[in-house]
Amino acid sequence: MSRAVVFLLLFLIVPLVRAETLRVALYDTDYPPYHLVSGKQKGLVDELLERFAEQYKLKTDYILVPEVRSQHLLDEGKVDVRLESEQWYRGGNQYYWSDSIAVVEDILVMPRGCHIPAIDELGGYVLMARFGYTYPQFEALFASGKLHREDFYSELDMLKALVDIQQNQRVAVIAKNTLQWYASKNNAFKKLTVSDYSVGKAPMQLQFAYNEKGKRISEQFNEFMKNLKSSGEFAKIESNYQ
Repeated sequence: MSRAVVFLLLFLIVPLVRAETLRVALYDTDYPPYHLVSGKQKGLVDELLERFAEQYKLKTDYILVPEVRSQHLLDEGKVDVRLESEQWYRGGNQYYWSDSIAVVEDILVMPRGCHIPAIDELGGYVLMARFGYTYPQFEALFASGKLHREDFYSELDMLKALVDIQQNQRVAVIAKNTLQWYASKNNAFKKLTVSDYSVGKAPMQLQFAYNEKGKRISEQFNEFMKNLKSSGEFAKIESNYQ
């Protein structure tokens, strides 16, 4: 066989075995311990996606954008998957969802020395929230005007604001694991007042496009997670982010 024929065969075959690309939209700000943008350390979801892509020979193309923009990109078919919870989603489109990766528990946080009232006593307060997030427990209060919303682009910005203010009419809603992550790195956050009750729990999931590729890869990811958990490897990975 001549070299020219061999070259032609390779030229035809290589595109057929080229790795499939998984287009992933993730937040452009940190959401520890699930996703980390700054520094060399990865978040839990970041590591799982990396392991999944390696196992299934996928090339990952990450796009870091604000949370709201990531939803638009998925709906426009420009990415294949993003981070979300089916319980948080309020739109009318269909998607394929991964099984739960972790359970996110939201709590309330206020400046040091403050008293955190019950949810039905928050009238007149300002709720510090993350831009683009939905909070089912507070939507009725927002709609009635009894509770005002102030958006931030990260939980870290919320925590810094709570440390700097003295007045007690602002309360932040933050994932418990996220607060613990930041408090382990900044003692000032350990002094903040934390609610003794939860304001919501939801599974952290991957939200896949509602097409053939999204269906196939979501099934593969769920199988990947099932095997990871049954082998005990997931528990080891998760312990690194607690």
